[in-house]
Amino acid sequence: MRKPHIVQILPMYHPDGEDILNKRAEVKKFTEFKETEICDYLLNNKVDGIILRAPARITSAILDNCHQVKAISGAGVGLDNIDVGYATEKGIPVLHAPKLNSTATAEHAVSLLLAVMKKTAYFDRETRSGNFQSRDGAYTHELQGKQLGLVGFGSIAQKVARILVHGFGMRALAYVRNINEEKQQTAERIGVELTTSMDKIFSESDAVSLHIPLTKETDQLVDNKLLSLMKNNAVLINTARGGVINEQHLVQALRQNQLLGAGIDVFSDEPPPADHPFFQLEQVTMSPHIGGISLEAARQTSTLIAENLLRVINGEKLSVIANQAELAETGKGAFS
Repeated sequence: MRKPHIVQILPMYHPDGEDILNKRAEVKKFTEFKETEICDYLLNNKVDGIILRAPARITSAILDNCHQVKAISGAGVGLDNIDVGYATEKGIPVLHAPKLNSTATAEHAVSLLLAVMKKTAYFDRETRSGNFQSRDGAYTHELQGKQLGLVGFGSIAQKVARILVHGFGMRALAYVRNINEEKQQTAERIGVELTTSMDKIFSESDAVSLHIPLTKETDQLVDNKLLSLMKNNAVLINTARGGVINEQHLVQALRQNQLLGAGIDVFSDEPPPADHPFFQLEQVTMSPHIGGISLEAARQTSTLIAENLLRVINGEKLSVIANQAELAETGKGAFS
């Protein structure tokens, strides 16, 4: 029996996932994202599946050459680097990873908040340089009793709330598009107040943490209007997607001291250019989109997405097929 043929674009988040693919499939690995080379390979080889991680993308050009591809899998929960709509037109199932990294991402959001409030990066650098006097008059800020504002109320946001409400004594307010009984009950268990007012989140919070996907509706959501509502001692945290913030507007707000600082794990363009203005701002603490890549989450996610891709190629219908309903509606693909 022929092993399935998989195209892997960029390394997986943990080698255990690659081990599964290499043992059970024939794998062609691209260590760089080169669209033309990938298209040529797809055109000239029988490929059953594709697995990739950002910043690699599945473009319309790549999809036009996926003549025998049975499934495509991203490496994480987000699918903004895959043209899911066009894949659906082609009848190709698109898989995403189950939310196995919610704990890692929530902890990272909290760590960024603490790093900004406690000026960790600044004091580390100054202490290493021998400037112990940097402590004089350079006050840090406490979390206890402060107001946390969550934009979104999914699994990650809920874990952030639990940590900061029960561990640090913060009060929590979460934005949701609508309030139903299930959300209200969950919020009450955690100790979170719900609101449908984005303005309320930004105007009343001492720390705003973003936990929403990047969509047409959320693209550049955090702009001058919302930033102007923030307290001048407030902090903005983003472990969601870089595109939900208008980065130029945030830079302007920070330069004008409209808010205390920002903790940024994600960027509109990744990797960010060497001259990105965030790099010049002392108030910004950054990390290279590693919020969900704890050792534990990376291992578990990588092995599961490898298993799931192979299962879907073999004809199984799984809940992690993001466009399953759309494929059924179009009447295309194995799951129509």
